[in-house]
Amino acid sequence: MPLSIELIDNAVERYWREYDRYSKLAEFVGDTCRKALESNVIRGSIQWRAKDPDRLRAKLTKYLSDGAHSEEFTDMDSVFRVLKDLAGARVTTYVEADRHKVVALIGKQFSGFADDGTVFSEDKDKAGHFYRATHCMVRLRDQDLIGRYQNLKDLGCEVQVCSLLAHVYNEIEHDLRYKPLKGNLSGSEEELLDALGHMMESGDTVINHTLVAVDQRLKANAAEFVDVFDFVVRMRPLFPTAENFANNAGQLYIVCEKLGLDSPNKIKAALNWDDQTAARGERLAGLLAEHVNPNPDIQLEVDPQSSDQLWVLILGDSDRLNRIKGMYPSGRGVGRAPRFLSMAKHLSAIPNQAG
Repeated sequence: MPLSIELIDNAVERYWREYDRYSKLAEFVGDTCRKALESNVIRGSIQWRAKDPDRLRAKLTKYLSDGAHSEEFTDMDSVFRVLKDLAGARVTTYVEADRHKVVALIGKQFSGFADDGTVFSEDKDKAGHFYRATHCMVRLRDQDLIGRYQNLKDLGCEVQVCSLLAHVYNEIEHDLRYKPLKGNLSGSEEELLDALGHMMESGDTVINHTLVAVDQRLKANAAEFVDVFDFVVRMRPLFPTAENFANNAGQLYIVCEKLGLDSPNKIKAALNWDDQTAARGERLAGLLAEHVNPNPDIQLEVDPQSSDQLWVLILGDSDRLNRIKGMYPSGRGVGRAPRFLSMAKHLSAIPNQAG
């Protein structure tokens, strides 16, 4: 059954019935992305939505008019296979350099539609143009299909990732180039879009330099941490091999705050810091990664070049670990144990931790 007014009516009616599922999926995906940014201390913002049913009707009507996807629309189910953005989320990072970091995190947080279950991502960057974005098609992992999310199995959500400035350009270009009120863009409009694109690129450079300047100012501060970004800036130099120190640092900052370790000096005092402490953290994080990462039965991944170097030192003291367990009870009726308690469990299984 090719696309027709009748098929459009039936598809929109079905979408109305399933609208809550798509809304629930978009919310879960968006909130998961938000937590991933917070956990890995990446500056950005998240938006999510299920497509408005009236916009779905308008899109299908346009396809009927111009013949787009005509060979793909064969029945009702094909409409929902072709339209991949019924549930959508957008991650906008402060800087372009973080775009592919976020894409990598998305690949870890969700399943995908590739034959091996991985997330497929596509850079939409265009040669000779300034459009910058990566699109990912995701679905929930089996372990997330519980409770109110059980009915979301194999339902797809599109996640777009771009920088804040790229988002501004992308939206303006899309509205002008692909939704023209009348005729094609004039030469002056093309020139203005190019000028805006160059401003986007230079603006990204300015933002990077501004953030570097802020980091330099924060490094000179010896007082209590201001926020998680301050925490990362001032703790990173203590672990010279942790080039990805921001990874997994969000929860670490919160735990340190709860333990009263709210400055570098207090953390160093608690760890009895000496010239070998950082090397010990690096070694333990490496051993833990070798122990858990290759094992498909362990739902934990350790990054030995991240703040996991500090995590293993914090978790390595039994009295401190008992305090942390008291702050984060887990088990039946309480909830899933946080990542760091799983780290502590497997860390205790590693022999010869001392030294």
